[in-house]
Amino acid sequence: MDGEIKLNKAQKEAVAFKKGPLLIIAGAGTGKTTVLTERIKSLILNNLAKPSEVLALTFTEKAAREMEKRVDTAMPYGYLQMWISTFHSFCDRILRNEAIHIGLNSSYKLMTQAESVQFFRKHLFDFNLSYFRPLGNPTKFISGILQHFNRLKDEDISPNQYADWVKFKIQSSNIKSSSKFKNQNKNKEDNTEIKKWQELARVYEEYENFKMKEGFFDFGDLISSTLELFRRRPNILKEYQSQFKYILIDEFQDTNIAQYELVKLLSPVKENPNLTVVGDDSQSIYKFRGAAVSNILSFMKDYPQAKQVILTENYRSTQIILDKSYKLIQYNNPDTLESKLGINKNLISARKIKGEPLELIFEGRVEEEAEKVIEEIEKLRNEEIEERKKYNWRDFAILVRANNHVEPFIRALRRHNIPYQFLGPGMLFRQSEVKDLIAYLKVLNNFEDSVAFYRVLNMDIWGISGRDLTFISAFSKKYNLSLFEAGEIIAGIKIQPGNFHLPFITEKSKDAVTRIMKMLSRHMQMIAKESAGQILFYFLEDSGLLKQMTDYQTVKDEQKVKNISKFFDKLKSYEAGHEDASVTVIIDWIELSLEMGESPLAVDDDWSENEAVNILTVHASKGLEFPIVFLVNVTSGRFPTIERREQIPIPESLIKEILPEGDYHLEEERRLFYVGMTRAMDRLYVTAANYYGEGKREKKISTFVMETFGNQEIEKLEITKKRRKKIEQLTFLDWKKPQEKEFPTTQSPIHPITYLSYSQIETFNLCPLKYKFRYILKIPSPASATASFGQTLHEILRSFYEMVKSGEKGTKELLLSLIDLKWIPLGYSSKQHEKRMRKEAEIMLSGYFGKMFDPKNIPLSLEENFIVPVSPNLRIGGKIDRVDRTGKKIEIIDYKTGRVPTDKEIENSLQMTVYALAAVNNGLYGKDPKDVLLSFYFFQEQKKVSGKRTKEQIAKAKKELLEKKKEMESSNFQPKVGKWCDFCEFKFICPAWEE
Repeated sequence: MDGEIKLNKAQKEAVAFKKGPLLIIAGAGTGKTTVLTERIKSLILNNLAKPSEVLALTFTEKAAREMEKRVDTAMPYGYLQMWISTFHSFCDRILRNEAIHIGLNSSYKLMTQAESVQFFRKHLFDFNLSYFRPLGNPTKFISGILQHFNRLKDEDISPNQYADWVKFKIQSSNIKSSSKFKNQNKNKEDNTEIKKWQELARVYEEYENFKMKEGFFDFGDLISSTLELFRRRPNILKEYQSQFKYILIDEFQDTNIAQYELVKLLSPVKENPNLTVVGDDSQSIYKFRGAAVSNILSFMKDYPQAKQVILTENYRSTQIILDKSYKLIQYNNPDTLESKLGINKNLISARKIKGEPLELIFEGRVEEEAEKVIEEIEKLRNEEIEERKKYNWRDFAILVRANNHVEPFIRALRRHNIPYQFLGPGMLFRQSEVKDLIAYLKVLNNFEDSVAFYRVLNMDIWGISGRDLTFISAFSKKYNLSLFEAGEIIAGIKIQPGNFHLPFITEKSKDAVTRIMKMLSRHMQMIAKESAGQILFYFLEDSGLLKQMTDYQTVKDEQKVKNISKFFDKLKSYEAGHEDASVTVIIDWIELSLEMGESPLAVDDDWSENEAVNILTVHASKGLEFPIVFLVNVTSGRFPTIERREQIPIPESLIKEILPEGDYHLEEERRLFYVGMTRAMDRLYVTAANYYGEGKREKKISTFVMETFGNQEIEKLEITKKRRKKIEQLTFLDWKKPQEKEFPTTQSPIHPITYLSYSQIETFNLCPLKYKFRYILKIPSPASATASFGQTLHEILRSFYEMVKSGEKGTKELLLSLIDLKWIPLGYSSKQHEKRMRKEAEIMLSGYFGKMFDPKNIPLSLEENFIVPVSPNLRIGGKIDRVDRTGKKIEIIDYKTGRVPTDKEIENSLQMTVYALAAVNNGLYGKDPKDVLLSFYFFQEQKKVSGKRTKEQIAKAKKELLEKKKEMESSNFQPKVGKWCDFCEFKFICPAWEE
């Protein structure tokens, strides 16, 4: 250890442990991420493992990024040498390389939940459903069926195993029905159930076959297919077992049965593996995703020689908060590790301060509860206390059990003009600026959708006044027209009958309506041949929104720009993975995503630094901490919630998890409440109300309140309720909203730069304003034929060499056959243009095969990502197309579709220097510069150009990169005019182009 981080005795024990299995039971706030990071660091610095021999897996992307970030900071290596990821990302990486060994297409496309529903619905009539296709609503059970299949995969149950179980059920039923004691009604029920299971088993297999045939995967397939690969191909499993000398699993209590089976395959018990698992049963809150809290108990049975280390020193909360939390979670006995393993998990606070007692707020209505919470926030923020700093808005968190519980608190915060941020899921598609774009697509899809068209008319860009909007709306209602038809009549596109009287609107509004209608007419003509994303880009250009996006003045406007950019990124991703990305299909995908709550999060570079009160669900709060926490709506039916069973539950006889003795739903809700409590650092408030919404039925206080506070507090609440003779209402004056404040944006410097790629630097050198548009504002740009063509060639060669590495014979026919499979059809000006470029790809690849392909020279790696340190505050990264090895030497090859540069350009090539930096010393391959050959291969002339870099050149490049970082951070992003402007995708919004 280097002494930079102070560890307690138990933490040191966990970090220093060398050989064999290790279970770290890490309570809330006990520094488990620090322990994992320091353990990885210790293993590498003590030469127990190389970075590439360490596998660290966790449950969420958030946790993986956090661990990645900490390891990156702690180690003098590029962290992408190590395997730090979620289970799903790990399996995706394995399958991309190895799937061909079990007959799977390694170029599969991953479907989101909404995309899976779309896929299933497309094949609905192929499945020949009977039990699960009611005539009135044939798609009623689709989500339930898919959830059922995913839960089967969580339990590691394949279609064949499911079919075998159904056969067993039929045999058992036949034996029962032949009994002399048979009951006809019971037999009829059993037969109906069996038909249900038969249909599910058949459709499960057919659904998997359809996906395999069309090259699609669900996320659950990543785990199940990797299990299949390792079980069917023990030689490949052996390779990965040998590679990973140390495996670390974070958030082990959140893993499901299938994920644990994967861990056991990689770490066989008989070999006494170096397997570390970190978990806390008290924080297992993902049962609805298949998490099996019993995996920790199973681990101790499967690895009886495992050492146990229990972390109980809490660095987050006061002892008062910890004691009350512990009192609550004890009600989960005997289904706790403490009870099962006979250990002590009572957390002890490391903070030497006097803690404040927990407070219980109880009001008549939810509006009063929200008001009381906001009053308390204002009071605490304005307190002047000598021994601590004044609280900021970001120090407060309001934790809700469900997203639909937030509205009263948002309204109260708005009334008090307090800045807030709601960190809930599905927020990108719900942002006002994104909803405007979705509304435009909806009008294109169905011009009779007057609600969507009203939103389009109401966009600020047109300048149509509220008065004129009212007149237009009244005109459409008066003559029984859709708003679209009213717009056509106002614009003069459609001739109105003689008895129509046009609305009295200003010339400005009439011109705006005319402009909108003409634009819609143009874009409707494109629907059959253009994608939704392309049409929306035309809309940004034609409406002036694209130009407006570059002229933002406030932080709020900057966030709007980034949200629009992220929306376009999602549309591009959808287009890349689906042949049909038309307006109709995109609308369907968005609506399904919203319905399932899986819309991407809105952009927020670092929400934790935003000076705003945080509102989020308790699930979303896991892993976070806040000085002051309000756990709200703590009443029966809200927290704990009423159990929502799956539409199609898995039969208990198929569940492999060890089920608890007690009420598993109540225990899960109690653990969730415990997680919410232990987010609090200084103070914790629990709040509730008598009445929610318009309901007249009085709510009961949650059982968790009694378990936390005790009977005395409950008795006080009962007295309060009896004294409350009337329910107070907010006066109308309380609804007065103060003037909102706008905060100017910080446009220069933008943000500190901690990561750079060659492409970023190249773009900045070409034109600083283009860099700002592309990398800071991320302004949407139309698909580029040049980029699509280059990416196609890269993908073809990657797949070709992967197939050759897996044993297929490398032939020109195999290489050229990949053109159809990997072709990216985006950005071409016409079908003729696309056809010509396909021919060009065939010529280039044929030339490459004759010039470069050598069956004896198989690449060491393909499309290798790298991130290496330049300084403590700067990392440089990118992707290397190909690396070949000859003895101790390596050759880095980058594919180019452009012109061949001069010798001087090669000598000064920053890209070549960056690749050298990635390969030498502490980089990806740890080579001496003299052993690294750097090559560019130019398809146009079928020519390879090579060079080298010295240690002195690399050292000089590091200094130049740090200087470039400073220049970019302090830039005012003035445009640089040149011949490249004619081909710039941002020329129509660039001020230099206008001049």
